[in-house]
Amino acid sequence: MSWIKENRATGIGSLPHTDMAAALDIVARTFPHWPHWPQLPLQSKEQGFVVQYLQPLLKLGLLQAAPRKDPVFDKRAADWDDKLLRFYELFLAFQAGDKQAEDFFALAHSAFIGLDYFVGNLAANFPLAEGVKGQISGPLTVGLQLKDERGRAAFYDDTLLDLLVKCITVQGIMQARKLQSTGLPVMLYIDDPSIFLLGTANYITLTREAISAALNEIIEPLTAMGVKVGVHICAQADWSVLFDLPLDVISFDAYKFFASMALQAQNLQNFLLKGGKMAWGLVPTSEDAWKVTASDLITLFEQQLSELAKRNVDVRLLRQNIIWTASCGTGALPVELAEHIYCLLAELARLLNNKYGTPATPR
Repeated sequence: MSWIKENRATGIGSLPHTDMAAALDIVARTFPHWPHWPQLPLQSKEQGFVVQYLQPLLKLGLLQAAPRKDPVFDKRAADWDDKLLRFYELFLAFQAGDKQAEDFFALAHSAFIGLDYFVGNLAANFPLAEGVKGQISGPLTVGLQLKDERGRAAFYDDTLLDLLVKCITVQGIMQARKLQSTGLPVMLYIDDPSIFLLGTANYITLTREAISAALNEIIEPLTAMGVKVGVHICAQADWSVLFDLPLDVISFDAYKFFASMALQAQNLQNFLLKGGKMAWGLVPTSEDAWKVTASDLITLFEQQLSELAKRNVDVRLLRQNIIWTASCGTGALPVELAEHIYCLLAELARLLNNKYGTPATPR
């Protein structure tokens, strides 16, 4: 039996709300079976994509806050080596199950208020929940955004990359533990859109091996916990990078970038045969959402199925292993548009379940 039923829908994670109750309400109204906890970057800077999972590095002073800019790594600081040693002492102690180290790496409430609120109100808001979804920031996107004292991207510095990957990994484990406390299955996406830069002219030093190694270090301990792990990229990318990873879910923008996925038809078929799921981001996270209906999107999906069938993909198997999502997060959109996108996505999943799937659970 599959770990998720056919035609379930969920969100990528971010919402533009500043009121947590309102954010949770739209998730409850649209994703009753696989809700995600709401990340609200407009509510507080700690919930921003880059810094949310790096609070331990900020706490230790390895990352230095900068006014109106992203934090900076300053390896020239006199106490850098001491702080670096302290991080690794805490990391090793965390791996050994030390309670003080676990307390140090505990998810900061200011950064994870959405997760705390979600878990605390799960029973009341999601009585039909079959599983829960979380999300963490990807190491490449964060590593390219953050710089050292010379302005060099952290991803290209072995020490800084190791810090980022280990910090994100521990925070992902802590999130997974909190979500597992609900007693429900957990799905967690690593959001790493910058993977699309691989092979582009301005990033010729970026290697497939470095990206894969960083992601694998995060994926493996989460998988060992029983978490279903996905990677989300909302751009055109070399999808073979993800197909080569030990993932349960691959999440992509099927509205704008289906053509790049169609080129990977054989890898897609093999992934499905191994039990993989595709998070099919068919609902646009742009003003286009006002212009299309759920029926329009079904027509688009059927055109996509026809193209994949020509490339020898088992489309019946694909339909059975799709999780419906929007093409990306909605944290930078107007609230009205974000809520419309969620409602459009819920309607799409409902219509497709009626057409292809088993009857929906009565409410």
